[in-house]
Amino acid sequence: MKTTLFYIAMMLALVVSSCSKILDTTPQDFISPVNYYKTESELQSALAGVYDRLGDNRVYSQGMSCYMVFSDEFFMKNQTTGMNANIVDASTLELNRHWESLYTGIERANMLLENIDNAVGVPLEKRNEIRGQALFLRAYYYFMLVDEFGGVPLKLQSSKSPDEAPLPGTPIKDIYERIVTDMKKAEDMVKSISDYGYNTRITKTTVQGILARVYLTMAGAPLKDVAKYADARTYAEKVMNSGLHGLNPDFKQIYINHVKEDFDTKEGLWEVEFKGTNQGEIQEGGMIGSYNGITCGIIDIGYGYDYVHATAKLYNAYANGDQRRDWTVAPYRYVTSGLTAVKTNWAADQIYDRSNGKWRREYEPLPRNQNYTGTNWPLLRYADVLLMFAEADNYTNNGPSVDAYKAINMVRRRGYGKDVLIPDVQADAAANLSQQDFLDLIRNERLRELAFEGLRKHDLVRWGIYSSVMQTQAREYQTSMPTALKDAAIAQAQRVTDRAVLFPIPNSELAVNPNIKQNTGW
Repeated sequence: MKTTLFYIAMMLALVVSSCSKILDTTPQDFISPVNYYKTESELQSALAGVYDRLGDNRVYSQGMSCYMVFSDEFFMKNQTTGMNANIVDASTLELNRHWESLYTGIERANMLLENIDNAVGVPLEKRNEIRGQALFLRAYYYFMLVDEFGGVPLKLQSSKSPDEAPLPGTPIKDIYERIVTDMKKAEDMVKSISDYGYNTRITKTTVQGILARVYLTMAGAPLKDVAKYADARTYAEKVMNSGLHGLNPDFKQIYINHVKEDFDTKEGLWEVEFKGTNQGEIQEGGMIGSYNGITCGIIDIGYGYDYVHATAKLYNAYANGDQRRDWTVAPYRYVTSGLTAVKTNWAADQIYDRSNGKWRREYEPLPRNQNYTGTNWPLLRYADVLLMFAEADNYTNNGPSVDAYKAINMVRRRGYGKDVLIPDVQADAAANLSQQDFLDLIRNERLRELAFEGLRKHDLVRWGIYSSVMQTQAREYQTSMPTALKDAAIAQAQRVTDRAVLFPIPNSELAVNPNIKQNTGW
């Protein structure tokens, strides 16, 4: 990593695609750090470089939306090779690129943080706004790394020479402590989402909501620091009390907005912004809706690769009347014949044939591209904040309080198409649940509400049940899945053993860092 990051530093790590709500132009030539970071536009350009890694193919454009987050909510149809089949080792290209992309984001953040005060002509308030975003993003990249790889090198300074000694892995607890420290600093520096009118910048409630997620993770496996449940509750409640966020009354509209490239800052606290179809000079398109969308063979309608399929467990998790099911799990596909495609409903028993239906390309602006879309990826929604609050409250109070019930019932009522503030017999959770029964409800509600949003694997890992759930899933495939689909799906699930809780440290790091140890089992 040291040599790679040194050359990133030498290039200033600024040759990136611009983000329309972050940056309009980006320098394309080499500029020495001594001569850079002088103006606000240069600081904003450098900050865009830090944000840019979120949209990499091996991060949220593709990898973190499917093949890097295998869980019990989906399988990859008939995929038998490579990471699409959950075949992973230290040499896997996608895994190596994922690691490198996250560390590139960290290197860019380190360079910006080290040089930001060179811009003496930029008001301190503006510098701190940028500093806070860079601090948070560096912490978020480390949150991803420690969650996926365990004790990774904690690098808090940019590379100055290819001869620098490589860092050993840092204890997981220490990485989390640094993540919390930096995010708390960022909370006091960044602006409110109301100052922007869009949700692709880091804002105060973004920081608070992700801190709730970080604390919930620390409370679970592997740290099991249960005192952090109280912190998770506190930070989720900060978002709830801000008055800036609320549930979109129509569940499906959340995803239509993503596809139409419309911003909803009430429901969506933070999104990865994609733009366009990668056909012009600016390359900002992602693959949300094409790689993980509804099956279709016609570009003008909205091409969808036949990869990401729902499980019967997900489909059957929705009770009668829950409107989320037939939006989340597509009830139809496009049958292509020549240059035409006909929307065709699935039969009632064709559950495993159904695709992820959340991001439907029929709502996408024209013209369309086979692979690339401008559909944004949700990193944090208000519904997630409510469910995190309910989970943390349930633990800290030895059972759910009235507030925990209120939070989860708001999510459930919206799912049933009801007014979120009015009690409803059909939608509301059963009263007087025990602490364990309420936790089970939360686990299932997160499956129903957040399916296909890249969080299920993370949840199963922090609950300490990832491998056992996936082995049960393999047995379920064996007994209930159509013969034409089952072999590949069974193998994908069976590969989730205890070692799969963490990815292997990639060869690209092992080759240059003798001070780091491979993860157990790899």
